[in-house]
Amino acid sequence: MEFVAKEFCLVEPFKFALRERVIEHVPKGFLLLKPIVASICGSEMLYFKGEKEPEKLKTRLPMCLLHEGVAEVVDADEGAKVNIGTKVVVNPLIPCGECYFCKGQLENLCQNAKYMAATADGLARTLFLYPEDRVLPIPDGVDLEVATLTEPLSVALNAFEESGARIGNSVAVIGDGPIGYLLTLVSSYIGNIPPTKLYLIGVADEKLSLARDFASPINSLKDYLMLNEIYEKIDIAFEAAGGRAHKITIKEVVDILRPGGKCILLGISMGEVPVEVNKIVNKGLIFKGSTRSRMSHYIKALELLKSTDFQSKVRRIISMKRFIINDIDDLTEAFKYADTEEGESRIKPGRVLLYFP
Repeated sequence: MEFVAKEFCLVEPFKFALRERVIEHVPKGFLLLKPIVASICGSEMLYFKGEKEPEKLKTRLPMCLLHEGVAEVVDADEGAKVNIGTKVVVNPLIPCGECYFCKGQLENLCQNAKYMAATADGLARTLFLYPEDRVLPIPDGVDLEVATLTEPLSVALNAFEESGARIGNSVAVIGDGPIGYLLTLVSSYIGNIPPTKLYLIGVADEKLSLARDFASPINSLKDYLMLNEIYEKIDIAFEAAGGRAHKITIKEVVDILRPGGKCILLGISMGEVPVEVNKIVNKGLIFKGSTRSRMSHYIKALELLKSTDFQSKVRRIISMKRFIINDIDDLTEAFKYADTEEGESRIKPGRVLLYFP
């Protein structure tokens, strides 16, 4: 049976175009998937706004964006283990399986990997083929909208694992967006870090308030005394803001970390960011980047989401504003709204969800 997929491609910054692709059959080991719900990540916003490196924009566009989401199995080959109609979480990373990192079970560091909305087309299309071993069925009781956030949750789990944080540590998360919130939630839920030693630092009170029952929120634009109180007292810091804020947040990290403290960097920005090297050296600070996640983190994320309490806390970061994507104009409107620097999302909490009818 032949299928025709509509693909909403970013052809240049701020401009999407529609193209069609004919899918004649489903190869062995693959599934034909129909996206149901997806969400917009800040990394994709860099492509939309043309803030990625010029060479990447030149070589990667046109490209379908969106790498966080869930889909339904529409068709499969006879040997498939997943039934037609099954709702699945899509892992956007397809590792090469042959490199040093893949063989060392560090697929998230694979430099030859295909990754949706970066080096491969993403979920912004009506149908697509995908390897069966890169999807996971959504467990009963896990809401599809919440399951859409499995990817950012897996990123938070990987970063927390990289940090080596343990009970008794003081932890600060800089960045009040979805990743910052999920890192704070994981630190509380998995790391058992109490609210008196767990700080979420940001600039939007409405976003910070979402974590008030399990962390100590600090508005860095207003709560100067609270910020001063934790200077040089933090064991582990997570930088999850990125973008233009990097010029400020990296300095905050250096200031709040105690001597010998550790920072996990997740935020992405283009260009150079000034750092106070003398302070880093004199305080013996450790900085480590954390990128993407592994399939084991997806499995753990879905297991966590089986808890109604944990699931309800994740749901808090879903935006009240939803978009149904019927054409490229709908997608353009959604991206403009979701811009956390210049769109309405800069002050309103939540990952913006997109629905594909």
